[in-house]
Amino acid sequence: MVAVRGAGSARWAGTALAVLFPFVLAGCGVKEEEPVPARPVRVAAVSFTDAHAERSFTGIVVPRTEVQAGFRVGGRIATRLVEVGDRVKPGQVLARLDSTDLELALKGAEARLAQAEAQATQTAANLKRYTPLLASGTVSQAQFDQVKAASDAAAAQKREAESSLAIARNQRSYSALTLEQGGVITAVLADAGQTVSEGQTVLRIATDQGREVAIDVAEGDVARLTVGGAATIALWADGDIALTGTLREITPVADPASRTFRLRVTLPADAPDTVRLGLTARVSFPDANSPALALLPSAALFQQGDKPAVWVLAPSKDRVQLRPVEVAAYRPDGVAVKAGLKEGELVVTAGAHRLDANLRVRVWDGGLP
Repeated sequence: MVAVRGAGSARWAGTALAVLFPFVLAGCGVKEEEPVPARPVRVAAVSFTDAHAERSFTGIVVPRTEVQAGFRVGGRIATRLVEVGDRVKPGQVLARLDSTDLELALKGAEARLAQAEAQATQTAANLKRYTPLLASGTVSQAQFDQVKAASDAAAAQKREAESSLAIARNQRSYSALTLEQGGVITAVLADAGQTVSEGQTVLRIATDQGREVAIDVAEGDVARLTVGGAATIALWADGDIALTGTLREITPVADPASRTFRLRVTLPADAPDTVRLGLTARVSFPDANSPALALLPSAALFQQGDKPAVWVLAPSKDRVQLRPVEVAAYRPDGVAVKAGLKEGELVVTAGAHRLDANLRVRVWDGGLP
């Protein structure tokens, strides 16, 4: 009986240990490893396009020529006949000086000419009388030479007086400010009652010789542009206006402060009047020799040593691969890549520094994790 009870107890104890063993192991901290969830990544498809091969620059619409108009003589401005924004015609009087002093100077020149003419007439008559007397020996050669010299001097003084009178007449006409070219008044720098010096700027006028866009180009880009090349011009104020211009001028010397070159792009002659002076314009130059580029967000770039790289989604869609790339340009709107990627590949565009080639990933669908 005792043996039987012992065997039954042994069987019962073995069964209990088999049942309790997993719980004992769990109590000791031994757990099965749970799978690491796939990390969501945001991706974008690679797309190469020639549109990024254009070089675009921002500039200002300016007149091709601008005149700094001023009087050719000094004096007090009596009246100003134009205002800013007025359109003027060639030969139109824009302002006038007080011509009182100029009129007096003209009268003085006329009086000096009359005196010189009288003197020239008298000396010429004396010379005419002395000529036959010299031939008959009545007067000496020295006396005749003295009379002839006086006649020559009087004639020279007459010519000088005539020139002075012409100058005085011109100066009187200079009291009216006119231009040989038409245009638009862009600035008024002196007003009636103000005394101005000779040549001092009174009005600034944009002539009717055409409008242009002035842009500043860095020295790395100016070497790729040539005078006579075509350009596309778009206005920021009116996106519906698209014009085709021509690169007319490249300054030969860079600005010492900004180290940029000033370029002038001519607008077409039929440009609408809405293209006003001072408007902001964007000028684009096509580059047929530039390769197609893929524009990626700056956050997609990963530094592999000293070379740039990006994470590309593997064909299995659950891993990423680090791919070296060749960057064409770092732009305000992203990174322009010209080599290292294929059309249609998916590139991780955010969190590139947190990825690993062995990490499981999934394409983020935009929802919460």
